[in-house]
Amino acid sequence: MTEPQPGPAALRRRLSRRQWVGVIGLGVVLCVALAITLNPTPVDRGRGDDIRAFLSVLHGMGLPESFGYLELEFTANIIMFVPLGFFFALLGTGRWLWAAILFPLALSTGIELVQLLFLPERFADVSDIVANTLGGWIGVALAVLVPRRPRRLRSGSAQESFSSP
Repeated sequence: MTEPQPGPAALRRRLSRRQWVGVIGLGVVLCVALAITLNPTPVDRGRGDDIRAFLSVLHGMGLPESFGYLELEFTANIIMFVPLGFFFALLGTGRWLWAAILFPLALSTGIELVQLLFLPERFADVSDIVANTLGGWIGVALAVLVPRRPRRLRSGSAQESFSSP
């Protein structure tokens, strides 16, 4: 006889706060990223003047003139995938790190394939896969730096020093 599957209450008890942050954060940023990348119309269409103005501001702040649209797009792709890698990495433990490392590559490859096959106004590009994967890996690295459990202060700690009259 099979055991009954746990319900939502049991799931809530089993997930840590860190994992809940990962679930909610990943859900939100995944929806945003998919809305941007799978929209039939490119997000930069009709925004040439805005992009040139933004690049002009960046150049005025000291960014080299050689940093143009392609570099901006590459950087934006990295930035877009950082939170995806970060929140995905929060879902698991050390054993699941390999999945967090593969996730950005698989997601980006899937997005580019959908663009290639079904979105004729979008441009599938290997450099997007590279930038997205790099951004996801940066997010995974940042998640690894987040402690698993909050550290408790020991007696004689700085907090006690400041709380005494």
